[in-house]
Amino acid sequence: MKFHRRGGPSRFQRRGATAVEFALVAPALFIIILCCAEFARLSLMRNLANNAAYEAARCAMVEGAGNEDAILMANKILGRLGARNTTININDGEEIQALTRTVTVEIIIPMEDNSFFFREVYEGWEIRSEITLDTERYAGYFNSGSGD
Repeated sequence: MKFHRRGGPSRFQRRGATAVEFALVAPALFIIILCCAEFARLSLMRNLANNAAYEAARCAMVEGAGNEDAILMANKILGRLGARNTTININDGEEIQALTRTVTVEIIIPMEDNSFFFREVYEGWEIRSEITLDTERYAGYFNSGSGD
């Protein structure tokens, strides 16, 4: 009398096929996971650059603050994510004076220096953020809307 198994080969006979299937699919899966991590980091860098530019401009817009204060604030925020080789420009390099009407902060983050995995792909690319705010220091700022 012969016995027949139902349902095809047993799990012990499929062990080699599972390993081969995993070996074929695993590289693509790992590349997808690395790409997701890379794009998440670059998205965080973009948001961080926007936030650092805004906070640096807010720091520099008040009376008594200068370029150094804005640069320190921007570096403090950029340091949260470990941004490397960033460039911070305040009013195109001009020192903020008592009669300065606006503060412009530009932050440039090179992507190739801040990428986890694919540095060659991002060579020459950069994340830029710029913001311009009115200051609270020029003559007539507080009287501009009073109608006097």
